[in-house]
Amino acid sequence: MNKDTMIKKELAQALHAHIMLLKDIDTIDARSDEGLRFIFKSFGFMLERIPEALVSENEEDIYFAAFQYYNLLAELKNNLTLSYPHLTSVDLSHFPDSHVDILNKWWEEKTGLKVDEPTKQTMTL
Repeated sequence: MNKDTMIKKELAQALHAHIMLLKDIDTIDARSDEGLRFIFKSFGFMLERIPEALVSENEEDIYFAAFQYYNLLAELKNNLTLSYPHLTSVDLSHFPDSHVDILNKWWEEKTGLKVDEPTKQTMTL
């Protein structure tokens, strides 16, 4: 299986994980409204390019959508840990992230910017 196909498959898995989370919304603690709004708004940014990437044959469309997804997923996980540590009923471990290294390398080669692993930032301050 080539890299494009593997990445598309993982992006489809991300959409599936989002759908499953939506279906299980009733199992999430009702006192977590603010955290849930934050999560779902983040999902909007995280997943917005994926449908187009899944039907695209353009490698750059696929890779950019996946790069955006992986980095925003990492940011969401960090933000939840810091801002909503009580929101334990939302499990983001089902969202795949196995091709982060491939996408970070692609981004670095394309832009010349180094992706900092812990922060996912591409700028040094």
